[in-house]
Amino acid sequence: MYSPDQWEIIAEVNSVACITIVSLIFGRKVASIDGPIHYVRGLLLVLYGLSWAFNLIACMLTSTNNGNYISCVLTHYNCAIIYTASKIVLYLYFIEKIHIISVPKMSRFKSGMYLMNLGLLLPNIAIIILQIVFRIDIVAESFPFHCTVGMKLPASVVSLSYDVVLSVLYIGVFVKYYCFPNTAQQTAHQSSSLHMMAKRNIIAASVSLVTSCANYIVLISLNGFERGLVASSSAALSVTIICIVLHWVTTHPAEIQLNERALQRVNGDKPVKLEIKQHQEVVILTELNRV
Repeated sequence: MYSPDQWEIIAEVNSVACITIVSLIFGRKVASIDGPIHYVRGLLLVLYGLSWAFNLIACMLTSTNNGNYISCVLTHYNCAIIYTASKIVLYLYFIEKIHIISVPKMSRFKSGMYLMNLGLLLPNIAIIILQIVFRIDIVAESFPFHCTVGMKLPASVVSLSYDVVLSVLYIGVFVKYYCFPNTAQQTAHQSSSLHMMAKRNIIAASVSLVTSCANYIVLISLNGFERGLVASSSAALSVTIICIVLHWVTTHPAEIQLNERALQRVNGDKPVKLEIKQHQEVVILTELNRV
């Protein structure tokens, strides 16, 4: 009778822990919603949802990898598609943060920097195709029939290089706004909050860079061949750590208010309620929603 080895047990414990952590973060974010879901908030919810889905699928596949070719193939597709999709959403989040911190006087799609950053995400399509074309999924012919997944060198090197370029770009922009703010940032009423937002997002982008590099460096060091549970566990840790850091970044009170004000200013859709009080005094109350 087959019994799981220590690595399978560790992988399952890791998967369950990651699911639990992301579920808690996801639940707290949903519970905090008391208004409309703006773009930044929507990106966070999608990212948490993709991370939760990845961890759940990884947990189920880890327990069925041995001797199961379908499970082995699905493990690779989970890492190639859902993991990459979560990184795309993360990059969209960074792009939106850069747009807000820059204190723009124009809408998103009239901003050259915003459009350029969106264009830099298009190669992700080619990255996913490369990871599928150069995929490795092998089930051992001898007991206990371990599953091995991975990517050949062209796909892993290109994926690593692309992630490094994007992450370094975002870190550089955040550092620029943190150390050398523009005139609009310096004269804004929320200048201290903008400074804090840039600082926290430097940390978030740096964590994203470290976790992504760690995954691909381990893969490349193993010549593209990883045991299925190793690939799933490392990717699960990566998305979970990113969710934890983003939750820390976005729960600061100053950032919650700043996000709403910035979005309202850019979109020109500032929600206002007119309330008639005694002596016919008209008071304008701005309703701020949590992000």
